[in-house]
Amino acid sequence: MIHIIAEGTLPQKNKNAFLELAKPLVEASQKESGNIFYHLHQCNDDTEKIAFIECWADQTAIDSHNISTHFTTICPQLNKLLSENLKITVYQTLI
Repeated sequence: MIHIIAEGTLPQKNKNAFLELAKPLVEASQKESGNIFYHLHQCNDDTEKIAFIECWADQTAIDSHNISTHFTTICPQLNKLLSENLKITVYQTLI
């Protein structure tokens, strides 16, 4: 399995617009073949810190997700609402 954590800082003034855009992205991504989970989280200690935490069966599923219409159209809009583009970290399951 492959986990992706996409972290960013979301100014409070942009939160509602971000959530409105993120909801269809999350819902469509959860339905994709090879998706194990896909959720948007907010940090308990700093409510402007957000993270998409995802788990995929394999790289093929990620590659398909990365070219999906919902991903390619919504993500650029989300990035405009953040203080800076999402920081993406990819983890491979070891055990």
